[in-house]
Amino acid sequence: MTLHPLLSAPIVVFAVAVVPALAQTPPLPADMPPIPPPKCVAPQYPSEAGLQKRGEAYNRAVEAFNRDYKTYGECMKKYVDDTNNWIKAAGDSANKAIDTYNKYTEDLKKKIDAEK
Repeated sequence: MTLHPLLSAPIVVFAVAVVPALAQTPPLPADMPPIPPPKCVAPQYPSEAGLQKRGEAYNRAVEAFNRDYKTYGECMKKYVDDTNNWIKAAGDSANKAIDTYNKYTEDLKKKIDAEK
């Protein structure tokens, strides 16, 4: 059985285009480490009904809440800053990998051109 020339051309084009692409499947992305959630503990707001306290006892509870709320805010700010630093470090590492690849490619091109 012989193939018709008009039918065989698309098959050849398909084979030339697809087979090399299948052979060069890029690796899957590396598993990223999980980003841990913040370990900051939000303070419980001291409602009068919940504490059943009056006067000075309630005032002390509110002062303790305010102090704990400030600590909570500082903890969350530190978490955000640390996470942003981690993201920046990951981005810097990726950019360094790109620079390394680009330099290698440039050097390789020069080497190939010199051998012509």
